[in-house]
Amino acid sequence: MRRVGIILFPLLFSAAAVAQELVDVYKIDFGPKTTTPAGYIHMAVRTTDERFLWSGDDLSLRDRGGDDLITRDFVTGARGEFTVGLDNGPYEVRLVMGDSAFPHGPLDLFIQNQRVAEQVVTAAEEFLTLTFNADVDDERLRVRFEPVKGGLNFVVNAMIIRGAVQQTSHSVFGPRPLQESPTLGQLDAESAPDVLQALRAYCDWLVAHQQPNGFFDTFSSEWYRAAYPIRTLIAGYRIFESPEYLRAVTKLLDRFVGEQLPNGAWAPYAVGRPVAQRTPEEVNQAMAGTTQLADSGAIVTCLSVASRLVDVRRRRIYIESHRRHADQYALRFQLPSGGFTNGWWGRETITPYSVATGTQGMSFAALYAVTGKSRYLQVAERAVRFLLHDWQPDGRPTYHDFLRDFSYVERVTDFGNIYYYHEAILWVLNWTQDEDLKQAIRNVYDWHIRGEQGLLGARQYDVWWPPSPSTWENSKAGGMPLVLIAYDREMGQDVEVHEAVRRCAVFLSRPDFAERIGVMVDPDAPWGDFATPATGFAGLTLAELVKPGLIYLRYPARRSILPRGWAPRGTIRRR
Repeated sequence: MRRVGIILFPLLFSAAAVAQELVDVYKIDFGPKTTTPAGYIHMAVRTTDERFLWSGDDLSLRDRGGDDLITRDFVTGARGEFTVGLDNGPYEVRLVMGDSAFPHGPLDLFIQNQRVAEQVVTAAEEFLTLTFNADVDDERLRVRFEPVKGGLNFVVNAMIIRGAVQQTSHSVFGPRPLQESPTLGQLDAESAPDVLQALRAYCDWLVAHQQPNGFFDTFSSEWYRAAYPIRTLIAGYRIFESPEYLRAVTKLLDRFVGEQLPNGAWAPYAVGRPVAQRTPEEVNQAMAGTTQLADSGAIVTCLSVASRLVDVRRRRIYIESHRRHADQYALRFQLPSGGFTNGWWGRETITPYSVATGTQGMSFAALYAVTGKSRYLQVAERAVRFLLHDWQPDGRPTYHDFLRDFSYVERVTDFGNIYYYHEAILWVLNWTQDEDLKQAIRNVYDWHIRGEQGLLGARQYDVWWPPSPSTWENSKAGGMPLVLIAYDREMGQDVEVHEAVRRCAVFLSRPDFAERIGVMVDPDAPWGDFATPATGFAGLTLAELVKPGLIYLRYPARRSILPRGWAPRGTIRRR
């Protein structure tokens, strides 16, 4: 392994700056945390540290192994910019770039948007050390890696920034959203919510954030994270008839069906190549890995939901793919109790998992909605009975773990899990003909909403539930008003719940409120790692307010769910 050192000084310090003593401000190692040397800050492609930000295309980590903790691993991608929050002033920036296995470049390097090096190339086993000077005048240091046309991905192993001792810590993002609900006075300070306009804004934002690979997250290709943006865009297409919404849906779902494994399952992450283009060894390895039901239930539902809107060829492919997953894979993991295990997690899971039961209950109900096959609805009904069975009269559900025979009663604000239970329950409530089951759902929802520890009492300022420090929990909160909406529709005479729906509608229609649970915030910000799912979850609530029954394929419903005395502005063409 050989290294080549290159010292470049394309920018000049001011005379006053040269006199300052330089210290190591930040020593940054790019790659997995386990390989970070002492004295360095670990940096992946996503961080919760507000001082740093990666942005770009197809960013990922690699670790080639070896004894040198600096050169063995790196960040790579088709294009990237790394931003660091710093005091204003002069700095020295040193980069280590190379890969023990593959060549990279040619690429151009930019610091503060000025090109400082051109046609940089590293051969396999070649490592460059490049040093630059830079002036920071807006509390941001920006280092951009820009492969030239036809060039291979960039690579960076480490960065050392030297300058004056820092006087303060600088966030590279705007202010963090407030971590509390608005008060009722703040909520009602505005006029009636424009639900229709808000839903369109959600859909447009999602389309704007779709990546070239079809996903909506820069740093994630997890199928389940795309499920709720997809469903909101499907609803948006039904309401606004915007072709770009449907194109965004089919772009990802076409890829999704291409990666379905021979056993009907999917790996939790996109591989990037259809199964037809992989070797038998690669396919067998994928099936022996993790093919969990909780994640697949969320995204596979999108196939049936989208099937009513696509061309005949796609409709056949989507429904057949969903049926293969249901019949060949998912169904064999439903237990006699009605609960589902989580399928295969490197080994077969054998205990019921509440989240998988919720997403698979939804999946089978959606499949029934588009095929009319009663056996699919029966599977979903059994799943819902399992979820309802040990719900507490004080409003709290029970969580069943998927890796061990373990369960506990959850708080009603543990939305990260609980939201998925309601997916199965609400889909079945919309489609079942079993009046006893419908009544059981109404009874449980009465507990869940009005119980001593129920949803109404858990609200902050009687408006919205307290935003969670967990962005994962927060992201599901935007979908929880669907429970109130369903109860309001079913019961019809509950003034308090009806008013709660109105308050939720106002909250989700105001960007300054909705951002508190991650809706349409900067996905690159530490608080935005679930921004696209959060926007998708909340979008379903708005769509259900605009077109009752739409998100469950029951449109139009018996009566509007819009709170009495107000309505979304604008007109909608009926399909």
